[in-house]
Amino acid sequence: MQQIYQVDLHRTPLSSEQISHWLMSNKDLRHYTPLNRDSIGPYSFSLRAVDGFASWNASSGTSRRFDVGVGGDNFMFFFEKSTSYAIESGSARHGANPRTGVLISAERYSGIDVAASSVGEGFVVSRKAVVSALASSYERAIPRDFEFAPALDLHEGPMVRILALMNFFRDNVLSQPDLVVSPLAVASFQEMLCQLMIENLQHSCSGVDRLSSGIAPYQVKRARDFVRANAHLPITVADMAAAAGVSARALQTNFRTFLDTTPMAYLRHVRLEGVRRDLQSASPAATTIAEVARRWGFVHMGRFAQDYSASFGVKPSEDLGRRFDPRGSF
Repeated sequence: MQQIYQVDLHRTPLSSEQISHWLMSNKDLRHYTPLNRDSIGPYSFSLRAVDGFASWNASSGTSRRFDVGVGGDNFMFFFEKSTSYAIESGSARHGANPRTGVLISAERYSGIDVAASSVGEGFVVSRKAVVSALASSYERAIPRDFEFAPALDLHEGPMVRILALMNFFRDNVLSQPDLVVSPLAVASFQEMLCQLMIENLQHSCSGVDRLSSGIAPYQVKRARDFVRANAHLPITVADMAAAAGVSARALQTNFRTFLDTTPMAYLRHVRLEGVRRDLQSASPAATTIAEVARRWGFVHMGRFAQDYSASFGVKPSEDLGRRFDPRGSF
């Protein structure tokens, strides 16, 4: 279970400078929601995070300036739904508006100028997870000063898909009141997000030649055996590749060659099999399909039901309790 901290500052007369200081001194909190109104107007900020990924929302009725010092080894996405704001990253300034987002390193984020009636949102992604995906994909050491190109087109190109994925995770996982999140779902989501980022966004390694390496069928078997033994844990494609003794990129290529599938699709299918076993042996009176599906990392119930039926030819409800033995429950 993920721990949540909540702070309501609605009745506390803090200035914007004091709010900024409070955010910086409490940035390790899992969830905080300061709400306030100072002499120049209303503003608010909220954030929710789990295991290296965070989603935040902010609004301001009037223009205002925040000097910040977030720090941390992460990447930050900034989006604006209504007007605009300008973000300072080192000596550079980057503008966010409804058509253009911004992606920068948290350690370089130093200030923000918010326009009146701003409605902003954003996400924080672990640099460690991004660099891990980069190293597996490029099969070489990643430079310490690795960065993404800051400007993001929100209406065309790959950011449409990336933003949709982050919004889905925010709305379907981080929105849960108690923030009880499946570690399997978090690991799969984070790896998928980082892979999309490095494959589709411009960054320091764009255009760098990737090394190539082969793989033998027995190494694919190692990866499959690893998945069979550990599918109930928050493993990733990177973990599968490490078990096989190859790079994630090589594993991707050769799963296609030998099995006509991807490592992630194979992992998903094995977890579907885990769901089926648990459903068939469960008591229909004491178990829900959603409960079992989430335990195995499936958070989108509509897609889960479709995949389940496509894999096994029956609906999840038809399997629930099929092999349940009430005598074994005592």
